[in-house]
Amino acid sequence: PLTMTRSATDKWLGGVLGGIARSLGISSGLLRGLFLVFFFGVGGLTFGISSGATIVIYLVFWFTLGKS
Repeated sequence: PLTMTRSATDKWLGGVLGGIARSLGISSGLLRGLFLVFFFGVGGLTFGISSGATIVIYLVFWFTLGKS
């Protein structure tokens, strides 16, 4: 089973992306880069997700994921 928690060490803000990256076994830098692409809509690659929705999704994860 996939268990996601916020990272206590690999974090810039709330540890959300670092924790998700660890759970998925991918680089946190890659996940942060994808987050920025969705947030800023670089090259039209937002897939219909607005920057406001990106922030809301991040905040939902921040408040619902436990800390590792």
